[in-house]
Order: sequence, then structure tokens, then C-alpha cells
Amino acid sequence: MHLFWTAFKFLAAFPWPRRGATTPQEIGQSTPFFPLVGLCLGFVLVLLNQILEPYLESEILGVVLVSFLILLTRAQHLEELRRSFDAIGSRGGGEGVASNRIGIAGILAVMVVIMLKFRAIEVMGEVRGQGLLLALVLSRWSMVILAYGSKSTQDGMGRILMEQVGGRHLLLATTIALILVILIEGRPGLWIALWVSLLTLLGGWYLHRLTGGARGDDVGTIGEICEAFALVLFASL
Repeated sequence: MHLFWTAFKFLAAFPWPRRGATTPQEIGQSTPFFPLVGLCLGFVLVLLNQILEPYLESEILGVVLVSFLILLTRAQHLEELRRSFDAIGSRGGGEGVASNRIGIAGILAVMVVIMLKFRAIEVMGEVRGQGLLLALVLSRWSMVILAYGSKSTQDGMGRILMEQVGGRHLLLATTIALILVILIEGRPGLWIALWVSLLTLLGGWYLHRLTGGARGDDVGTIGEICEAFALVLFASL
């Protein structure tokens, strides 16, 4: 249970339970519970959707749900998305990252991801709840896949986190994620999970080819991209 709450505090904006600061080692050990954290966040959005759906048009409701999700996650993964694309834009990181400059590549990446989420949630209609649950479970699972399969190019928390994610963590996270996917959506959900995993592996391959590995920010980045990707795929079914 302690590891679940460690994962929850790492991925969401909840200050409880109040304990000392979590270490990268504890976060790495908690990665099998990432899909469950995604499920919990999804349930919050589903509840909000049920409350507001009778009163709001789908276009507005999509904006509200995505905005609330950003609050739930402290926008930390969007910030990591921006930093990662700025780093890629400067060929892995030199000047853009060192000066902490906000570049156009990062801003555009955040805008595209958010707009895809808005539009996908808007067009889902009556199955919006299943889509939200599925996307949040798979996005958190993709973070574990990338962390396990990547060589860290960054000292500090990112390197320690990736070193802590072993094969048993990935296996447990995958088992939990696929069970949840089957319960949420059945066979179509498994197809979406397959495409999400392929996108994650492709992203990992690209990062290793470009910079020789991944940074800590890239883990949150792949989660944001896969979340938008899963929502778009589900909305297109």
C-alpha cells in the first residue's frame, strides 16, 4: 500500500498521506502501480463528466475535463513535454536546456497535445467515460515501458528512477494495465494498448538514436503523448 501511495503522490497533486520526501528508489519501486493511479485519476474525471454532462455542451465539457486533469497532475507532465521538445529542438540539449529557455518546439508540442485531447474527448459522446479510463491507464503504463527500456543520459533523479525499474516491475505494470484494459473496453482496448506500446517503443528508439538515451523529462513526455494518442484512437473507433 505504501508503494501505491508513493506512485499516487508522484503522479498526482495530492499531498496525503503526509510522509517524508519520497526518494527516486521508492518511486522506481512504485512503478507497477502507475496504471492503477491512472485508473483513479480517470474515475475522478468520469465522476466530473457525469455531474457536468447534463449542463454543458460537449465542446465546453472537453475543455473542462482536460483542464481539471491538468490541475490533478500539477501540469508536471506537460512541463516535461515542453522541456523534452525544447531539448530535442536543440539536438539533445545543449544550449536550450542549459539556459532554461522556453522554445517554440516545446510550446507547439504542448498546444498540439492539449488540442488533440480537447477534440477527442468532445467527440466521444456516450462512451466518454470508458475513453478517459482507458487513456489514463495506458498513458501511465507507457511511462513504465519507457523507463524500463531506456538508458538514462541525465544524472540525478531521472537516472536513479530508470535504474530502479526492472523486468518484474514492467511485468507487473503490464499485467495490471492489460487486466484493466480488458475490463474497461475488451478487445478494442487491447488493440489500442498495442498501438500505445508500439508508439512508446518507437519514441524510445528515437531518443536513443538522437541522444543515446532518455532523460527524466522524457518519461512524463511519453505519458502525455500516449494519453492524447489513446484518446484519439478511442474516439476514432
